[in-house]
Amino acid sequence: MQQFIKQITAGLNQNRLPESVWSGVAEVDKRAAAVLFPFYWKGGEPWVLLTQRNKDLRHHSGQVSFPGGAFETNDLHVRNTALRETEEEIGVPASDIKLLGHLDSLPSISGFEVTPFVGVLADGFEIFKDENEVHKVFGVPFAFFQDKANRQKQYAKTPFGRTHYYIYQYNDDVIWGLTAQIIVKLVKRLEERHER
Repeated sequence: MQQFIKQITAGLNQNRLPESVWSGVAEVDKRAAAVLFPFYWKGGEPWVLLTQRNKDLRHHSGQVSFPGGAFETNDLHVRNTALRETEEEIGVPASDIKLLGHLDSLPSISGFEVTPFVGVLADGFEIFKDENEVHKVFGVPFAFFQDKANRQKQYAKTPFGRTHYYIYQYNDDVIWGLTAQIIVKLVKRLEERHER
């Protein structure tokens, strides 16, 4: 477990975020947001905790996602946004989360600049989901995401040209969009470090 945490931490950004990001000031046409990429241990292996959003939500309804949401002024730092949203959505307090670092911010199609923070949930953490926001909470072994055979690359035409996106199918759950993009980003970071 400690070896895995060291590998993950080494693959993450540890530097301070630019003030415009950490203070919630995104690009002019985007709002700042943050998510938590939460790891936990099951059977001695790292698993990733994911949520399926409530089907009645305005943004990304029914999609699989990480806990997270929009920056609020009281957060002071987007890191606190990820922690606050995690507690609001699934009931895991900041005291049960050890942050390891962050990945580069990514734009979402709904107009947010999203900063992913990676953390480890404490042993024995409990889930108390907000039924208004979260339909279900489930885990996926991180090894599943590391297996390239489980990653599908799809292409789409957009007003800005041809683009690609990733899809993972885990049991009955389809993981795609920004969530899959963040997962692939972390997996590739670890692969690059392993190849050095």
